[in-house]
Order: sequence, then structure tokens, then C-alpha cells
Amino acid sequence: MTTAASDGSLARLRRNLRLGGGWYALYPPPRAFQAFGDDRFIAAIRESNGDPIPPQLALHFDIPAAYRSSFCHPDSRPRGADGSRAEAYRDRLVREVGLVGSLFDRDRDVVQVSLAPGMTRWMSVAQVAELLASLRRHFHADRAADIDLAMTLDPDDLASAPLRDWAALGFNRVGINIAALAGAGAAPSRQREDVARLVAQAREAGFANLRVEVPYGLAGQTDAAFDALVAAVAAARPERVGLRHCPSQDAPDAGATPAGHDAHARMLLAGADALERAGYLHVGVDLFAQADDPLVRAQRQGRIHRDALGFGAHAATHLVGFGVGAISQLGGCHAQNPLDQPSWEARIDRGHRACNRGVELSEDDHLRAAVLQDILCYGRIGVAQLEAHHRIPFRAYFGDALARLQPLFEDGSLCWDGDAILLDRIARLAAQAIASQFDPLTGATAGGTA
Repeated sequence: MTTAASDGSLARLRRNLRLGGGWYALYPPPRAFQAFGDDRFIAAIRESNGDPIPPQLALHFDIPAAYRSSFCHPDSRPRGADGSRAEAYRDRLVREVGLVGSLFDRDRDVVQVSLAPGMTRWMSVAQVAELLASLRRHFHADRAADIDLAMTLDPDDLASAPLRDWAALGFNRVGINIAALAGAGAAPSRQREDVARLVAQAREAGFANLRVEVPYGLAGQTDAAFDALVAAVAAARPERVGLRHCPSQDAPDAGATPAGHDAHARMLLAGADALERAGYLHVGVDLFAQADDPLVRAQRQGRIHRDALGFGAHAATHLVGFGVGAISQLGGCHAQNPLDQPSWEARIDRGHRACNRGVELSEDDHLRAAVLQDILCYGRIGVAQLEAHHRIPFRAYFGDALARLQPLFEDGSLCWDGDAILLDRIARLAAQAIASQFDPLTGATAGGTA
């Protein structure tokens, strides 16, 4: 395996990952959510409608956990044969779209629609087409050519599903889940053939932008096997590649041990090295993309944004979620639907909007969310801009966080560049761990850098 151990990069990455912090997708995170009434949800939407230039919208359909496919479990098999439940769920989603969509002004452009992983297994093309039609009835989502329509496929889908029918619906951002190809014992030559075949099938069906999710840290997965899998994916040339950390399910706490941090850092750095040698650029967190990808262009133009679902190329959008556990981010608040299916169904059946948890963002929340956006999207913290916009003295306000990060300044992972803090390449690979230090709940309890 090729690593940068000789220049200390591996040791630095391992120390940085030990900061902990988990998976940062939004701030405040769901663990801060509390009981949240419909009146507050309505107020947040009306406030966003009233902005002089209201943010564009990203819409997302979520599904119960039992039907989601996993990027980390090679044997994960959503129960796709449960057709009657899929129909009932589809019907309730259509009703929820109407209940929520009626609150938004019709001049709010929809720029992204996404389906939860596993949804294309559980639901038919016709059922998803009805969901998209419901969006067009209640949102300004009738310009298909200008909307990112995102879905995830599993190898079984690519072998049996009518891919051209999915492409005909307008889906143009497709993730390919290859966890089933990454199990222990898979021959590298077979992996290379399988990955190339899957990518070719998706291209032939008409999908324009492909993202392949490469799991690492699986039980029994060796460094050599991971290297071979990354090489197979890079050779297939999808537009985007995600490196998905998957701590062993046989020992779920193993990732928090010294050996777990070592394996995490070793594979992550090796994967990044291989992808960058193949011409991919590190967008941020776990995502790499070809140089002409819309996300790379958006990053260069200062328009990239990260929400609960990942990176988007349309600047800051408001996220609206439908279905069990779906999250909405509306500028002034974050809201979430019930995590259990019966509670979500009961609220929809009574004609109520589903959200029952959430948080209204304070000035401090907005500030910390902006810091996290800077770190995760751009690998820097624009201190001067933050001070001017939020009227705070950055060094004093975040003194505790900067003290915890001092070892990273000393080893070169972080540096001051005028009125900004820059993350070097190694720090960007651990960006979520670094971002966690600006969360007053996580940062104070996260592990040290020793």
C-alpha cells in the first residue's frame, strides 16, 4: 500500500481523527432536537418565503430504516417485495407533499430532488413517478433539465431493474452502492470487471453523473483488498467517488480504539492518494470528483453548500424532507419527522404535517453552522467575514476550540493565513473531526490528539 507515512502525514491524520466528533451533516445536529410544534414549522417557512431573495429548495424522500440499503453491509437486502406497504407509503408521501407544499410560495425554485438509498428497490418506477408528479403539483419543480434528480442503485438493481425507465424520469445523479462487491475474499480481477460492468450499464441507460461509494473498514477487509477496490473504481471513471468509513460490525466500538484509528487513517489516506493520482480532486469530507464536475466548479465559484444529505452545487438551499425520519433545514429552524413509521403514519392520516422534533436556530447556532460550512466545504475558516457578519471577536469567542486545536497548528495541519485559518490536505481528510471542536457539546468531550 502506498502511504505518505514517511513525511508524517499518516501519523498526523491518525491524531486528527482521534478528535472524534462523529458524522457532521448539519448544526445543530439531531441530538439537539426537542419537541417541535407545527406552528413553529409554519412560521419558519413563512419567514423564508419573506426573504427578499428566498433560497432555492432541495427536496428529499426518506423511507423507514428497514427498507434502506446500507453502504457498509455487504449482505444488506431491503425488503423490496413488500408491494402493498410500498403503495400505502407512497400514498401517504403524496399527501405529505400536499400538506407541506401548500406552505411554500410557488416562485421558490426546486433545484434538487433525492431519494433515500433503497427506495428504488422498495418502490416501482411508476410509484416514484407519482411522487415526482406530486412535487410538480405543489412546488415549482417543472424544469426537469435544471433539477438535480438523485438516486442510489445497488448491484441487484443494475442487473434487474429497468434502468432506462428510471433515467426517463429525469434522474441524472446516480450513486452506485458496491458494498456487495467489497466482501472479504473477492478477487481483485473480478472486482475490476464487476465495477466496470456496473458503471457501463448505468451509462448505457442514460445516467449522466455517477458516484460510486467505496466502503472501507469492513470486517475482514485487508489493505490490499481496499487498494484493489479503489483502483477498480478509479479505472471505471465515475464522475464522483465516495470513501465510506464502515467500522467492523462485528466489533462496533473498534473504530474508537487505537487500532481502529490506525486502520481508518491508513485506508483513508491510501484511498485519497490513489484517487488523486487518478486525477480526482478532494471536494471535502469523504467525496472526490473529476475536475469538471459541477461540485468542483461550485467550490471554485464559492457556491458549494452542505446540508443533511451532503454537498450541493446550488449555493445555500433550504432542505425539505418527506417520510419517516426526514429532516428539513429551513434557515431559521431544523425539523424532523417521527423516526418510527407508525407515528409518522398517524400524523399524516389525521391530516397533520409530520414534523414533531426540531430546533430554532439562535445567533450562536447560525455562527457555528457557518464555521462548519467553511471547514467542510472550503477547508478554511473565513475569520474576517465571520467577525464582520456575526459581530464577534473570533479568537475570544472560540478560545476553547482554538486551544483544543493548538496541537494541529503546531504540527502544520492548521495555519493562520492573514484573517483566515487554512486546513492542509491532511486536515481536510479529518474535517469533520476538526469541525466538531466548534460544537460546544462535542468539542469539550472529544478525545485528545495524543
